[in-house]
Amino acid sequence: MVTSKVQKQSKKKFIIVFLATILIIRFLIYSVPKFIPPSSIIWGDKFHHAFLGIILLIIYFPIKNQKYSFYLLAIALGLIVDQITATPFYIADLINKPLAPYSFWYSWSPYNLISTTLLIIISIFLINKYKK
Repeated sequence: MVTSKVQKQSKKKFIIVFLATILIIRFLIYSVPKFIPPSSIIWGDKFHHAFLGIILLIIYFPIKNQKYSFYLLAIALGLIVDQITATPFYIADLINKPLAPYSFWYSWSPYNLISTTLLIIISIFLINKYKK
């Protein structure tokens, strides 16, 4: 009984960190362009927060048995999930074969918001189903 309660609290904390990561990234995407010039590497399509998520995911695996490593996993997955739906558009655009105009898939477009929201719902469902 106690283990079940601890597992539920662990899932809840994981989901909160996962969602907070996405919300923080969305806030930064909205507010940072006001402070960082568009010519910087951050806005030059050379660095994306999914890359940071992949790096954190790689760091997570060797330390996954540590006490608070699940926070690192939640942050890594939040960074990746927030950007994954735009990835095909980024890649196609980088090789000069755009799938859609930038206005369709940029950070605050309806496509991006709806697809990311759906992916968050699916992620939470999977977390609840498979996370111990």
